[in-house]
Amino acid sequence: MDINYFKAALSHHSKGNWNKAKEIYEHILKSNPNNYSVLQNYGPLLSQLKEYKLAKNIFEKSLKIKPKDPLLLYNYAKFYHDQRIFEKAIQLYKESYEIEPRNNFSMYNIGNIYFSINKLDLAISAYKNSLKNNPKNFLAYNNLANSYKQTGNFNEAIETYKKSIEIKNNNPDVHVNYGTQLLMMENFEKGFEEYEWRKKSKSFQDYINYEKLSLKSKIWDGESLDDKKLLVISEQGIGDLIQFTRYLYKIKNTYKVEITIILKSKKFLHFFDKKMFNLISDTNQIPEHHYHIHLLSIPRIFYNKNDLFVPTVNFFQKNDHLEKKWIDILNKYKGTKIGINSNTSLIKKNIPFDYFLNLASSFDFTFFVLQKEIDNKKIDKFKNIIFFKNIDKSENAFIDSIQIIKQLDLVITADTALAHLSGTLGKKTWIPLPFVSDWRWFLDNKSSKWYKNVSLYRSKQIDNWESPFKIINDDLKKTFK
Repeated sequence: MDINYFKAALSHHSKGNWNKAKEIYEHILKSNPNNYSVLQNYGPLLSQLKEYKLAKNIFEKSLKIKPKDPLLLYNYAKFYHDQRIFEKAIQLYKESYEIEPRNNFSMYNIGNIYFSINKLDLAISAYKNSLKNNPKNFLAYNNLANSYKQTGNFNEAIETYKKSIEIKNNNPDVHVNYGTQLLMMENFEKGFEEYEWRKKSKSFQDYINYEKLSLKSKIWDGESLDDKKLLVISEQGIGDLIQFTRYLYKIKNTYKVEITIILKSKKFLHFFDKKMFNLISDTNQIPEHHYHIHLLSIPRIFYNKNDLFVPTVNFFQKNDHLEKKWIDILNKYKGTKIGINSNTSLIKKNIPFDYFLNLASSFDFTFFVLQKEIDNKKIDKFKNIIFFKNIDKSENAFIDSIQIIKQLDLVITADTALAHLSGTLGKKTWIPLPFVSDWRWFLDNKSSKWYKNVSLYRSKQIDNWESPFKIINDDLKKTFK
């Protein structure tokens, strides 16, 4: 075998030129089909190319040559891991680890599998075993901390994130995880400092886009903005935009300043008073300005000014035509009117819709579904569950939901943008939260520091919504006798 030719294949493989690497591997194997050096690289490459059937054949062939090669066993385990065939992956990872535990990532990956399927005690055990033999694996400490967090062991999570940062201080994702844990526990000074690392994270598309802007202006750090121009960059989800826009009104009321907001989509333009703010989307040219700041960096500024929990502002613009339309529609329904929503962008925050069905069967209130999609078969037999299949179908976000919510007595919703929408509108809002919720809800049992009209109902166990909905049931009886 021409060693330089083989090295060229390895180089292409490592650089992501997979098809070229495959071509060379296959050329070498034509003349030497049992060349183990080539086979042990060819199998993983085929797996990366998702040619799983051929990859499996190559792995099996390689195992006949060297059945106790820990790297081969590790790569074969990864082959199954990538296909979510977890039982087989765990078996092979364990075989690799038992042969060569030092600097072996097998136990770490077993932890990742268990974490992904919510077997957190097993994940914690695997990460600890991994760290015994590979104590410099900062990612294992990070994921161990994530596991502690998901089990509600927040202090242990804090200490474990610190260990990860001690090993490798410049990984943005670990700092962000550490920061959100600190914020959840209301350690705002250090938490907001760590949360700023998100701007360096390649995990967030928002900050890749931020780098592309190549802004030359100074980042606003609380200086006077009188007679200045401030560029505010919206980020993350629509719930964040709704929740933290209150700070822009606070800034306008504090300084004689011109504010331009970069919105992530034109579908949010109708939220804002165009006389108060300059509104652009990410396709527009950036105007001249003196300072810029990300929207979720503004709370840190106001924390430093001892004014973190700025009152919410109902900034949504009036739409008389739509308001009249929905008043007329909802006036047809008598009695108590309750909006419900079970869907979010994260599976762990989603609520099984059956819990809302149970409420509907227990009360003669009218329940209005505020999510865009629902299994009609589930609600067909309920005369007191109303679903408007065409709500919010226009290009303007929440344009119908805003008007519907105004006419309701209560909104019960999973932790999603709709919760912030209802909270901002001043509507009585109840939010069932998962066992470990987003940092924005902190750890207070029932009240929200952001919205006076919002009540929180926390799950007492992972993936168990029984306890919050039992209290919701009781509170509905008390509130609407």
